[in-house]
Amino acid sequence: MDRNRKDRKNPIPRVYDKNSGEYRPVSDWEEQGGGRKGKYATPKSRADTRKRRRRRFLLLFYIFLFLAVIVGAVVVSLTVLFKIEAIEVVGTSRYPAQAIVQAGGIQKGENLFLAHTKNAAASIEQKLPYIGTAKVSRRLPAKIVIEVTQEAVSGAMEYKGKYAVVSANGKVLELATKMPENCTSIKGLSLSKAEVGKDIVYGDTSQKETFQELSAAVTNNKLGKITEMDFSNPYKILIVYDGRIIMNLGLPSDFDYKIRFAKSILDAGKIKDNERGTLNLSVAVEENNAFFDPNYSVTSSSAAQSSQNSSG
Repeated sequence: MDRNRKDRKNPIPRVYDKNSGEYRPVSDWEEQGGGRKGKYATPKSRADTRKRRRRRFLLLFYIFLFLAVIVGAVVVSLTVLFKIEAIEVVGTSRYPAQAIVQAGGIQKGENLFLAHTKNAAASIEQKLPYIGTAKVSRRLPAKIVIEVTQEAVSGAMEYKGKYAVVSANGKVLELATKMPENCTSIKGLSLSKAEVGKDIVYGDTSQKETFQELSAAVTNNKLGKITEMDFSNPYKILIVYDGRIIMNLGLPSDFDYKIRFAKSILDAGKIKDNERGTLNLSVAVEENNAFFDPNYSVTSSSAAQSSQNSSG
């Protein structure tokens, strides 16, 4: 009796033998995992296998459910939420705000996060040449801000019967049919190609650096009233101030120092507002000095003409 109870508490594992069609006790070798895996699986091992499969299935289900929720949230945010309600333009420009928005290509009603801000900025700079830089950014919850800066005009030069208006960096801002008013006349540059919105192509590449450095020096030192730049002689770069002072900068080097030196002379009133002549700055760096050679011929001619008119 006791033995039977003991056997019921610890039953001998049995498996179904496909060859004989009967259940037989599991051998020690089979119980330890020998033979082909799963050929003589015990009821306990089959139950454990089912549990593992169930847990694996539930894990995969929860992962799929989580991903579905994430995808659904993204789809809703891109189709329903965060639609652009306002587009604001800030900064200084000669173009109206509507033209800038239109050039960027972003429209109200688009999704804020799907708007191509970098492409919009590049499009604005190309289509509207007088804009130096454009920055397009997103502002939550539903706003696009376009920040623009005006391109500084360096001057204009003749090109194929027209006048190419260029910036200090050599970007073509406009091809005008006539010389714009109050615009610096640029002479002596060899142009190979000039397209609006693109940088000029130089026939002589060495002139590119010379022009950009001089333009930057004039802009940075705020020397206004430059009526002419002449690059015809690479060893004697000339600029004309206020149509009456020829500034000889000499070799194409140390432009910033030379322009700053010239401005200090003008600001100090060492050259009078009605004087004409040549200011030699070619040795300003070596000698820390500049020489002004006044030209009185214009004044004398005017006086003689006035005297003649009075006599008549």
